[in-house]
Amino acid sequence: MKYDTILFDLDGTLLYTLEDLTDSINHTLTEYGLPTHPIENVRRFVGNGLRMLVVRALPDGENYDKFDQFFADFVDFYNNHNRIKTKPYDGILETTKELSEMGIKMAIVTNKGQTASNSLLDDFFKPYINIVIGDDGNHKRKPDPEPINLALEALDIKDKSSVLYVGDSDVDAATAINSGLDYILCTYGFRDMEDLKEFSPVAFIDSINKIKEYL
Repeated sequence: MKYDTILFDLDGTLLYTLEDLTDSINHTLTEYGLPTHPIENVRRFVGNGLRMLVVRALPDGENYDKFDQFFADFVDFYNNHNRIKTKPYDGILETTKELSEMGIKMAIVTNKGQTASNSLLDDFFKPYINIVIGDDGNHKRKPDPEPINLALEALDIKDKSSVLYVGDSDVDAATAINSGLDYILCTYGFRDMEDLKEFSPVAFIDSINKIKEYL
């Protein structure tokens, strides 16, 4: 087996979170009297963390005079409403269980805030995945390699050649490349093949259970 460690992205890879993200950003926009967005717009806003989602959703971006309070209100609302419609993609729970039973070490590396990431880890992935590196404000976000390195440190992994990164976006591809990791891109998530075709991963997969073919 070439890979004995897998690092997963979260949103669009393990979990379908788009509706809760859309509902939360639109709720906050409405509270501030600002125009809302259809779900397909929000799909394009995600991938670089909650702060960048807000920047992209606001008409004036970071120049909005109430940006800091808006961001705080959005994060608070989302942290309390992030499990309403969120669910694992088909086959995720079965596959992570099987990978764990095979002895594969796993962790999640996400640009989502650490609080929300912790609650989603507890609700959906323990005991098969027990580590999540989210955005706690103390380190750089993907595509910088720092969160990847933190995950590898937590797993006590030093040989990157045995590590596979799995994500669904251009940010994920850049993360893997910047970190010196082999990677797989999922085409069922927040980006489609047209968005990903410029990259050269180990494989493109349309179902998570196909990951076992490349171990």
